[in-house]
Amino acid sequence: MLGVLLALQTAATPPCAAPAPCRVLEAAVAANQAAMFAPGGYRAVVETETSTLGRREGRISGATLIEQTSSRARWSSDGGFEQHVVGSRSFPNAIPLSRLAFLRIGWIMPTMAGERLQLIARSGPGQTDFAASLRGGLAPEIIVHPLASDREKYYRFEGGSEPVARIGAVGNLLVIAVTVIPRPGLTEEQTLFEGEMDLDPSTHALVRLFGRFRVVGPARRGGFFNFEPSATLVDLENQRLPNGAWVPLVQRFEIQTASSRASGYGAARRVISRFHDAEPLPSTGVPVAIAASTSGYVVTSAPTDSLRGFRAWHARAGAATAAVSESDFSRWRPDRLQPTGRPFVAVQGYQQGEFLRFNRVEGVYTGLSLMLRLRDAAPGLTLPVTGGYAWSEHRARGAGGAVWERNAWRLEAGAGRLLEVTNKFRNQFDHPAFGAVVGRDPWDYVERELAGAAVVRSLEAGGGSIVRLEVARVSDDSVERHMAHGLSGALLRINRGITPGTYWRAKGLLDWHPDVSPLFAHDGVGFRGEIETASGDLDYTRVEGRVVLRKSLAPVFFIARLHAGAVFATDPPPQQLFELGGPAGLPGYDYKEFAGDRAALFRVRMTYPLPLLSLPIRIGSGVTLPSLAPAISVGFQGGFTDANTAGGLAAIRALGDKYDDKTGELVTDPVTGAPLPAAVATDRIRSSVDIRIGIFGDALAVGLARALESGRKTRFVLAFGRQF
Repeated sequence: MLGVLLALQTAATPPCAAPAPCRVLEAAVAANQAAMFAPGGYRAVVETETSTLGRREGRISGATLIEQTSSRARWSSDGGFEQHVVGSRSFPNAIPLSRLAFLRIGWIMPTMAGERLQLIARSGPGQTDFAASLRGGLAPEIIVHPLASDREKYYRFEGGSEPVARIGAVGNLLVIAVTVIPRPGLTEEQTLFEGEMDLDPSTHALVRLFGRFRVVGPARRGGFFNFEPSATLVDLENQRLPNGAWVPLVQRFEIQTASSRASGYGAARRVISRFHDAEPLPSTGVPVAIAASTSGYVVTSAPTDSLRGFRAWHARAGAATAAVSESDFSRWRPDRLQPTGRPFVAVQGYQQGEFLRFNRVEGVYTGLSLMLRLRDAAPGLTLPVTGGYAWSEHRARGAGGAVWERNAWRLEAGAGRLLEVTNKFRNQFDHPAFGAVVGRDPWDYVERELAGAAVVRSLEAGGGSIVRLEVARVSDDSVERHMAHGLSGALLRINRGITPGTYWRAKGLLDWHPDVSPLFAHDGVGFRGEIETASGDLDYTRVEGRVVLRKSLAPVFFIARLHAGAVFATDPPPQQLFELGGPAGLPGYDYKEFAGDRAALFRVRMTYPLPLLSLPIRIGSGVTLPSLAPAISVGFQGGFTDANTAGGLAAIRALGDKYDDKTGELVTDPVTGAPLPAAVATDRIRSSVDIRIGIFGDALAVGLARALESGRKTRFVLAFGRQF
């Protein structure tokens, strides 16, 4: 009975709301039928750029992986689709831990004419014969065409009466825009298009599809090993050849995900194919239905050395990715990511580690973070709250506040008790949430209670550059180590000393182009400058700056960073000093063995990709993983710390005594027997070098580091995320 009612409802709902749009739609259907049976085809050079993108803090995004392929493609109405891959190169920057890397995503749609659209999934270089493409994971994804003869069963349409202007891949377009809406209540699983269908005003040919392919109806697929995305965002544009045929020009497929626990964090996978030098094939004169001729396809590949040696690229790596933005598809994001709608509560926080973290002070910390997004009830206003318990320390921590966002402005206010780190000259995008899982926990901690407000101004549309001003009432207190060993069994370090006190704090921050980093494949120059001043029990002014330079000199990758800072105070607090050594910037030295109220650190790294395992990896019949892309890199680090006042020297000594990392025993002067200080000033520029070999372009690497002075030992280095 339900099925009969749904069928009656579908039949009663007209496909379009007015006669004029219906006439346009009928003309478009006729044009699609003519194209479907027209003999002929095209050949073209197809250059595809596949990228994986990361998103941080809600404002910083960039490509963590870029792969390019070049191929010669041929499609004909009587012979189907053939593709020969002639070039491939890869530029990985991070470890592909997201499930996103496993999801199937579109590569090429040979034609946008026919009863059904047939989407060939990305499979990377390799061989796919015709028989293998007819079934299983290599078979094309079938989408019901909005102009199919049975379209009214699946779609209804709006608009489509007058031509409108749109911006296309090569300039402005004048099109008739038709909104395509899937019908509800389908009783079988189908993949449908939802979005805007643009038609040529003179021929009513299909020019562009912009929206998403979405699986609707009762699902046949599921489970952990389901690699089919529920929706793929698409922007597919045709070009008109001299013979009047419409063939692909640019095709973009994208899958976007958002972190379920950290607001502003997420990832996307994007495939952009551009068809160059397209030309028509001679017509055979024999009409053949497209649906019959393109149910399968053939992919061949040049030898591996030829793929790697290919140089005839039309665009530099990253150009296609940088030319578009995730926000292009903002209207097709899930409701919970939209700025408008009914208020709702999200189980999310702003920072990593709010739900789970592991360090030597707290041991295991478990927490819960909630966000009340008021949306239409109070546009732009979010009320976050977080709280949890440190099980080894037996202490509760948490925070709450309000955040209001509008256009380029963001206002914040809140209060809380937090565990913060004292490390300076930090690596970009690092986080201490799991510092004790591997190694000896390379952070030192301070408990900080604060209440304050901040104003943030974005400096570029869709970019991460900001200016931030903050005022807060702050209270610092010392914390102790409550867990002696990490999960790896390594002895965890004693937490370093601080000066407790309550004070007013004002901070100013300029963060310019933060996406210029080891994590993202974005060449350029980035800058971060910060000034912080305090008055009360603690009186100081701290100034810190960072300049990052990144450049790809194919095939070598180059990055350099310069940090510099100073603390101006009669009695500087130890937690505001600059510390260098070991994982804190000088890998050839002991952990933070140098400290001072003035410091500078210069680091440079050259990475060379090794000529093996550099091609994407096909697993089974439908999953393609990024290449392992092994690389070797050489780094140089040089820095100094200084303290010329009695207060500065006293602050260094207040950091504590030196303990042996392996045994935990106090280290004493062999002559006097007095405890040695945990850190001293460098007294001169100290430098070290290291060499690493890793995978994913050096994003996961092991190596050796050595200080450039006599008497120093060679040290083992384990590096994540290209940090140095």
